[in-house]
Amino acid sequence: MKNRRLLAIAAAGVALAVTLTGCGGGSGAGNGDEKITLRFAWWGSDELNAIKAEQIKLFEKANPNIKVEGEPSEYNGYYDKLATQVAGGGAPDALQITYDALPLYKSKNAIADISGDIDQSAFQAGSLDAGIIDGKLYALPTGVGSRGIIVNPAVFEKAGVALPDDTSWTWDDYISIAKELSEKAGKGTYGSSAISNDQSLMAFARQNGEDLYTADGKFGVSEGTAEKFFQFSKDLQESGGSPDASTAAEDASASLEQSLMGQGKVGMTFAPLNFISIYAGASGQELKILNVPGDSAGKVGLVIQPTVQYAVYSKSKHPKEAAKLIDFLLNSEEAGPLNKLTLGIPADPKVLEAITPDLTESEKEQVAFIDRLSQAGGTPQNPIALPTSQLGPIITKLLDDVTFDKTTPADAAKELVSQVETALAAS
Repeated sequence: MKNRRLLAIAAAGVALAVTLTGCGGGSGAGNGDEKITLRFAWWGSDELNAIKAEQIKLFEKANPNIKVEGEPSEYNGYYDKLATQVAGGGAPDALQITYDALPLYKSKNAIADISGDIDQSAFQAGSLDAGIIDGKLYALPTGVGSRGIIVNPAVFEKAGVALPDDTSWTWDDYISIAKELSEKAGKGTYGSSAISNDQSLMAFARQNGEDLYTADGKFGVSEGTAEKFFQFSKDLQESGGSPDASTAAEDASASLEQSLMGQGKVGMTFAPLNFISIYAGASGQELKILNVPGDSAGKVGLVIQPTVQYAVYSKSKHPKEAAKLIDFLLNSEEAGPLNKLTLGIPADPKVLEAITPDLTESEKEQVAFIDRLSQAGGTPQNPIALPTSQLGPIITKLLDDVTFDKTTPADAAKELVSQVETALAAS
């Protein structure tokens, strides 16, 4: 799923302004001869719908006293419908949710604590972090991923530039390499696409001992770090290492296939790992994944994040059975492997091991990068306090103002902090 799928979250936030009360308790139904019905809602493609239909049959076979009613839908409109259902007290027992929307729903008492229903020791280190709030587990990752620097070795080879050592390079090195690629790879080819989103800002923040948000939900990026971020983006562009402001804006709005990386016209880009197969398929070139510049011991910029998550509705009459369902769909030996990498890299090592023989080389590279990131450690990411659909546009607008010389990095940094704090106060 593309990272641009989050645009509907803001609408969900408005709909959820209705005050919700109480967390639902639960029965132990589903045992003995008592029959129960669970509702499960998700969005996805026809392929994902077919996989879930098969998984549900397997769950019902293993649990003959539980019937599951699937409620598949398109992503557009999913959160509007869910918000209405939650406000009315009638949401599905189990539901799909993005990691940046989870804190919003949890804050409205709409998501159940499943800490006691899930064996958390079975998961890859760090993979559950985005579902843990105030020390309690509220959601399971359908699969995990991260960002990284996706590189096109063909562009490096054409320019006669060696691939960087991503265990030691810096952000200054990144600009120098991008500049050299742009100069030597030929007209119309750039060393790097623009680096301009909330995830890249988070990498800068974490490498400076900060995070996007503090543990208590405040904006965690200082003006000084934000200024470094905006200054880096401006320096990268002015060096010629990334496209001019107009071309960069066009690239940001293009489909992945029609982006500069998709066309094989850029050497490096900061993007989700699962984009690599889309870029490679479009360009017909073999791509690689590198770590972001600037990482050092204890200051790891990237985090492992869920592709999406499954959660349990707080007012479900059968929360334990709903938790059993989502755990089965993702982690059982019968159902888990059916997902392959459609929902991210499985967070349960046993499921990942089962599907590894059938992975492509590109998919194996994604798995290897996540394993490397997991071993690198770093502090867990604090919960997202403002949905990406709200933070992203603020960053994009200010970065446009910087790159079009309408404002300075210092003034943009001040404005970023001010706007985000205002948005948090209103949420």
